[in-house]
Amino acid sequence: MKYVVDTSVILSGKDIPLTDEVYVPPSVLDEIKKGGRWYNKLKRLQAAGLKVVTPSGPCIEDVKKHSKKTGDFIRLSDTDVEVIALGLHLDAVILTDDYSIQNMARSMGISYRGMNMVEIKKEYRWGYRCAKCHRFYKEPADDCRICGGEIKTIRLTDD
Repeated sequence: MKYVVDTSVILSGKDIPLTDEVYVPPSVLDEIKKGGRWYNKLKRLQAAGLKVVTPSGPCIEDVKKHSKKTGDFIRLSDTDVEVIALGLHLDAVILTDDYSIQNMARSMGISYRGMNMVEIKKEYRWGYRCAKCHRFYKEPADDCRICGGEIKTIRLTDD
């Protein structure tokens, strides 16, 4: 089995199944401070077989494009995008407790599993709406063009 792990999994303290193939994108390494407890754990994981692989450019672009459709793009860091893209690139299971990563993986047909938390059970789509006049927007904005109200991210319903 192939797995891609995100930073939250490394920081969780849970054992990672290194009997299988386990991968991280380089940006996960960048999120862990050098010299600390988690950095030392990361180095031990690498010595035990954790592989660092850069996802392909087309996979990264696919994830970014798809995240615009679901509305997750505002919630995803560059590292999150790389984790999802690497899961897509390697056809691997993504190990993560990050619900935005899980939502994107689910939406793109990529397998995922939580480590410390229960996985999401359904896919969510996100939209943007003025808190005052309730006008909907396709893209996030600071203020409503009509009334000046604050634009909030909302979960869209299927109905």
